[in-house]
Amino acid sequence: MKSTSSFPGIVKYIILLILLVSGFSGTNAQIVDVWAVGDGEKIFKYDTDHWAKAENSIWDGEWINLRGLYNEVLGFQIIVEVDSTGAMGLELSMSPPVHQKSGTTIGGSGAIRYGDHGYIEFFSQHYLHVKNPTQPNWFYGSEKSAPSKMTGWIPDALIPSNALEGKGGFPLTVPPTKEQIYRHQNIVEMIPRRASLNQGFWIDFYLPRDQEYPAGLYSSEVQIWANGKIFSKIPVQIEIVNAYLPDENRSNVWVYSSGMDELGAYFPGLNQKEIRQLIKFEAHRHRIELVGGFKVHQSVFNEAILEDYKPYLDGSAYTPAYGYHGPGEGIEEKLFPIGMYGRPVLGTTKEEIQTESDKWVLWFENNAPGVNYFKYMIDEPGPSQYSFINEQAGWIKSNPGPGKKLKLQVTTGYAEDLKEAIDIWDAYNGVELERIDALKKEGKDYWFYNGNRPRYGSVILEGTAVDLRANGWIKYLFGINTWFVWQSTHWTHNSQGPKGRLQQRIFNEPLTFINEHLEWGNGDGVLFYPGRMPHQLDENRGLNRFMPSIRLKNIRRGQQDFELLWLAEQKAGSDKIEALAREVVVKAMDEIDMNDKVYWPQHGDAYDAMRDRLLDIIKNGK
Repeated sequence: MKSTSSFPGIVKYIILLILLVSGFSGTNAQIVDVWAVGDGEKIFKYDTDHWAKAENSIWDGEWINLRGLYNEVLGFQIIVEVDSTGAMGLELSMSPPVHQKSGTTIGGSGAIRYGDHGYIEFFSQHYLHVKNPTQPNWFYGSEKSAPSKMTGWIPDALIPSNALEGKGGFPLTVPPTKEQIYRHQNIVEMIPRRASLNQGFWIDFYLPRDQEYPAGLYSSEVQIWANGKIFSKIPVQIEIVNAYLPDENRSNVWVYSSGMDELGAYFPGLNQKEIRQLIKFEAHRHRIELVGGFKVHQSVFNEAILEDYKPYLDGSAYTPAYGYHGPGEGIEEKLFPIGMYGRPVLGTTKEEIQTESDKWVLWFENNAPGVNYFKYMIDEPGPSQYSFINEQAGWIKSNPGPGKKLKLQVTTGYAEDLKEAIDIWDAYNGVELERIDALKKEGKDYWFYNGNRPRYGSVILEGTAVDLRANGWIKYLFGINTWFVWQSTHWTHNSQGPKGRLQQRIFNEPLTFINEHLEWGNGDGVLFYPGRMPHQLDENRGLNRFMPSIRLKNIRRGQQDFELLWLAEQKAGSDKIEALAREVVVKAMDEIDMNDKVYWPQHGDAYDAMRDRLLDIIKNGK
């Protein structure tokens, strides 16, 4: 359809009215352009002149080129630019990849299962309108370290293709952009007519677990459909490097989720065990440890509850027998917080605490000896709470029974006054790197918490896509075992702020956290989006599923990158690989002042270029 942008005003309104009344039966001409980009970018809705459009790490202007190992998930994006009259019937498909030499096909009757979604999964990107960017606080230090683009329509939620039509499912309608009125937090804003806009799609391609599929080059193509007809085909070349990405993670991303009672309201008809499995499976496929929000972590010792949870701790829950398929098959969870966010599950007296500590330690020694279990003491303690922590730690460490082995963790940086009490420090302002080796020699550890530019990637919506990828490289470079994210399903506003426990309009309003000091963050605490929305029925996607986000996908990419770094280290030695990692992450953690700029790349291409070098080392041995 010819653009109406040059028509007189009355004529263009009449034409658009006819389109709407007639069911908006647009033609393929409404698609202006189609291009591809990797998983390390957020392409804003109206950024139609993006620098990556002509060429980027996976796109040469004509072809998509992908590389990876067996058991690796490759995420990439298709950006469909649509003119101002919108488009109808948009959807994607991808042909089964065919090995260029042997003719072996991945898929078809022998499709590799990736959860319940197949080995290729499609999503449409949902955009949130950020008018008021997060201000400098614990998300980033100063204007120097702020993301370069913090306002506009930012993609984050990824809506599966089988969601309800009209709610992000296929086929997708992109409405006209003519002078839309947008209502946001009681503010009415006029969005001017624009020449065109982007509709992003996300594709996850899970490379085979089965190494009987030959390594080498495979050919495929992505088809872009409009109104039931193929508008465009993009050829795809995929190289499977002859090595296997380990199922087991050598570093942890520990992510908390709301309790099942709270989440149950979003999934009517499902019981707590079913909801737990839904989110556990989604998290495990993204290589994160989703622990802390379940009854077992927040209750006094109860052997029956622990036995019910045990399949997650021995890995049997993550097997095809339980319905799980994908990365991490058979791999147990690695972390177990006791008394999440400081709940007094051990009791309050010396006798109670020592008795309960004995129970936890004995159970884990006999049932899950490989799990790192610990008592979550107090959330973000200050000096006024040190005496309480030291007293309770003293009771545990002087325990004559096995409970003296119970480790204690706090979400704060190292404090000299707690050096005898605490075993795991979890800092929200960056790890003090010079302390890591000494603490590990004592059997202790130093982790980091949430997101804090420029020292490490931020969790806010306005952060770059690679903020959460970079943290995997930072963990590898400095030998940090764990990164903790405080919340992932913060779908109800936090109780201490002015919105105290109101239901969030999670698909419409970007502000998700605000405290009593009016410090706030867009997107904070949200890595998953609800597939059902009983509180706002107009936002219901009709899926019993925890839907992922671009941020979650980049956490997975960082976890996979960590494993690639480790595999390359086995071939070329730690000195060489650490030096290569330093070419990407020049500085991080307390090597950077909080008022300084960011010293790690802000775009995915830099990580992808080094990833290619790592794949070459893994493939060729040097």
